[in-house]
Amino acid sequence: MRGFDPEEVDAFLSTAASDFEELLRENMELRAQKAALTEELQNYKKLEDSLRSLVEHAERAATESTEALKKTARIVEREAELKAQQILNEASAEMSRAKAKLAEVKNLRETIVKTIRTILTAQLDMLSSLENELLKSEGSRLQSGQELTSDVLDIKSIIESIEKSRTDK
Repeated sequence: MRGFDPEEVDAFLSTAASDFEELLRENMELRAQKAALTEELQNYKKLEDSLRSLVEHAERAATESTEALKKTARIVEREAELKAQQILNEASAEMSRAKAKLAEVKNLRETIVKTIRTILTAQLDMLSSLENELLKSEGSRLQSGQELTSDVLDIKSIIESIEKSRTDK
Protein backbone atom coordinates (compact mmCIF):
# COMPACT_ATOMS: atom_id res chain seq x y z
CA MET A 1 0.00 0.00 0.00
CA ARG A 2 1.47 2.89 -1.17
CA GLY A 3 -0.47 5.70 0.10
CA PHE A 4 -0.10 8.32 2.58
CA ASP A 5 1.35 7.69 5.91
CA PRO A 6 -1.30 8.63 8.43
CA GLU A 7 1.27 9.83 10.91
CA GLU A 8 2.90 12.03 8.35
CA VAL A 9 -0.46 13.37 7.31
CA ASP A 10 -1.38 13.99 10.96
CA ALA A 11 1.98 15.67 11.57
CA PHE A 12 1.56 17.73 8.41
CA LEU A 13 -2.01 18.67 9.38
CA SER A 14 -0.85 19.44 12.91
CA THR A 15 1.94 21.68 11.53
CA ALA A 16 -0.42 23.27 9.01
CA ALA A 17 -3.02 23.84 11.73
CA SER A 18 -0.48 25.40 14.07
CA ASP A 19 0.93 27.55 11.21
CA PHE A 20 -2.60 28.48 10.26
CA GLU A 21 -3.39 29.36 13.88
CA GLU A 22 -0.15 31.37 14.00
CA LEU A 23 -1.10 33.16 10.80
CA LEU A 24 -4.61 33.80 12.11
CA ARG A 25 -3.19 35.15 15.36
CA GLU A 26 -0.69 37.36 13.45
CA ASN A 27 -3.48 38.44 11.12
CA MET A 28 -5.65 39.41 14.11
CA GLU A 29 -2.71 41.26 15.69
CA LEU A 30 -2.00 43.05 12.43
CA ARG A 31 -5.68 43.97 12.07
CA ALA A 32 -5.67 45.27 15.64
CA GLN A 33 -2.47 47.24 14.88
CA LYS A 34 -4.03 48.46 11.67
CA ALA A 35 -7.16 49.61 13.54
CA ALA A 36 -4.99 51.32 16.20
CA LEU A 37 -2.80 52.95 13.53
CA THR A 38 -5.87 53.99 11.55
CA GLU A 39 -7.35 55.54 14.69
CA GLU A 40 -4.02 57.22 15.47
CA LEU A 41 -3.82 58.47 11.88
CA GLN A 42 -7.31 59.93 12.16
CA ASN A 43 -6.29 61.62 15.42
CA TYR A 44 -3.22 63.03 13.68
CA LYS A 45 -5.35 64.22 10.78
CA LYS A 46 -7.73 65.92 13.23
CA LEU A 47 -4.73 67.45 14.99
CA GLU A 48 -3.31 68.55 11.64
CA ASP A 49 -6.65 70.13 10.71
CA SER A 50 -6.78 71.86 14.09
CA LEU A 51 -3.20 73.11 13.68
CA ARG A 52 -3.90 74.27 10.12
CA SER A 53 -6.99 76.11 11.37
CA LEU A 54 -4.97 77.58 14.24
CA VAL A 55 -2.22 78.73 11.85
CA GLU A 56 -4.78 80.30 9.52
CA HIS A 57 -6.42 82.03 12.48
CA ALA A 58 -3.02 83.23 13.73
CA GLU A 59 -2.15 84.54 10.26
CA ARG A 60 -5.48 86.40 10.06
CA ALA A 61 -4.94 87.78 13.55
CA ALA A 62 -1.40 88.86 12.64
CA THR A 63 -2.66 90.52 9.46
CA GLU A 64 -5.46 92.27 11.33
CA SER A 65 -3.04 93.29 14.08
CA THR A 66 -0.59 94.66 11.51
CA GLU A 67 -3.35 96.61 9.81
CA ALA A 68 -4.57 97.95 13.15
CA LEU A 69 -1.02 98.99 14.07
CA LYS A 70 -0.55 100.71 10.71
CA LYS A 71 -3.86 102.50 11.15
CA THR A 72 -2.91 103.54 14.69
CA ALA A 73 0.49 104.70 13.44
CA ARG A 74 -1.18 106.82 10.74
CA ILE A 75 -3.52 108.32 13.34
CA VAL A 76 -0.65 109.05 15.74
CA GLU A 77 1.40 110.54 12.89
CA ARG A 78 -1.50 112.75 11.81
CA GLU A 79 -2.10 113.89 15.40
CA ALA A 80 1.61 114.67 15.74
CA GLU A 81 1.52 116.68 12.51
CA LEU A 82 -1.54 118.59 13.71
CA LYS A 83 0.09 119.24 17.10
CA ALA A 84 3.30 120.39 15.40
CA GLN A 85 1.31 122.70 13.11
CA GLN A 86 -0.56 124.09 16.11
CA ILE A 87 2.74 124.72 17.93
CA LEU A 88 4.15 126.42 14.83
CA ASN A 89 1.03 128.57 14.52
CA GLU A 90 1.22 129.54 18.19
CA ALA A 91 4.93 130.33 17.86
CA SER A 92 4.26 132.40 14.75
CA ALA A 93 1.48 134.30 16.51
CA GLU A 94 3.74 134.86 19.53
CA MET A 95 6.50 136.12 17.23
CA SER A 96 4.03 138.47 15.51
CA ARG A 97 2.94 139.78 18.92
CA ALA A 98 6.59 140.25 19.94
CA LYS A 99 7.36 142.09 16.69
CA ALA A 100 4.32 144.32 17.19
CA LYS A 101 5.39 145.00 20.78
CA LEU A 102 8.93 145.79 19.58
CA ALA A 103 7.58 148.18 16.93
CA GLU A 104 5.40 149.78 19.60
CA VAL A 105 8.40 150.21 21.91
CA LYS A 106 10.48 151.67 19.04
CA ASN A 107 7.68 154.12 18.20
CA LEU A 108 7.37 155.07 21.86
CA ARG A 109 11.15 155.56 22.06
CA GLU A 110 11.11 157.76 18.96
CA THR A 111 8.20 159.75 20.37
CA ILE A 112 10.01 160.21 23.69
CA VAL A 113 13.24 161.24 21.93
CA LYS A 114 11.34 163.74 19.76
CA THR A 115 9.51 165.09 22.79
CA ILE A 116 12.76 165.47 24.74
CA ARG A 117 14.41 167.14 21.72
CA THR A 118 11.46 169.50 21.41
CA ILE A 119 11.64 170.30 25.13
CA LEU A 120 15.42 170.74 24.99
CA THR A 121 15.15 172.91 21.91
CA ALA A 122 12.54 175.03 23.63
CA GLN A 123 14.78 175.22 26.72
CA LEU A 124 17.74 176.19 24.54
CA ASP A 125 15.67 178.85 22.89
CA MET A 126 14.59 180.11 26.31
CA LEU A 127 18.20 180.07 27.51
CA SER A 128 19.33 181.90 24.41
CA SER A 129 16.73 184.56 24.88
CA LEU A 130 17.62 184.70 28.60
CA GLU A 131 21.27 185.04 27.66
CA ASN A 132 20.45 187.86 25.27
CA GLU A 133 18.48 189.62 27.97
CA LEU A 134 21.29 189.10 30.45
CA LEU A 135 23.83 190.36 27.97
CA LYS A 136 21.72 193.46 27.37
CA SER A 137 21.33 193.89 31.07
CA GLU A 138 25.02 193.24 31.55
CA GLY A 139 25.86 195.73 28.86
CA SER A 140 23.84 198.36 30.64
CA ARG A 141 25.46 197.40 33.95
CA LEU A 142 28.91 197.62 32.41
CA GLN A 143 28.05 200.99 31.15
CA SER A 144 27.00 201.83 34.60
CA GLY A 145 30.18 200.20 35.99
CA GLN A 146 28.77 197.09 37.60
CA GLU A 147 30.63 193.74 37.32
CA LEU A 148 29.24 190.45 36.01
CA THR A 149 27.70 188.31 38.70
CA SER A 150 28.50 184.60 39.16
CA ASP A 151 24.92 183.65 38.17
CA VAL A 152 25.36 185.06 34.72
CA LEU A 153 28.64 183.18 34.28
CA ASP A 154 27.02 179.90 35.39
CA ILE A 155 24.11 180.30 32.94
CA LYS A 156 26.51 181.16 30.17
CA SER A 157 28.64 178.01 30.78
CA ILE A 158 25.47 175.84 30.84
CA ILE A 159 24.30 177.27 27.51
CA GLU A 160 27.71 176.69 25.95
CA SER A 161 27.84 173.03 27.10
CA ILE A 162 24.30 172.42 25.78
CA GLU A 163 25.14 173.97 22.43
CA LYS A 164 28.35 171.98 22.24
CA SER A 165 26.53 168.68 22.92
CA ARG A 166 23.88 169.68 20.36
CA THR A 167 26.48 170.23 17.65
CA ASP A 168 28.29 166.94 18.54
CA LYS A 169 25.17 164.93 17.68
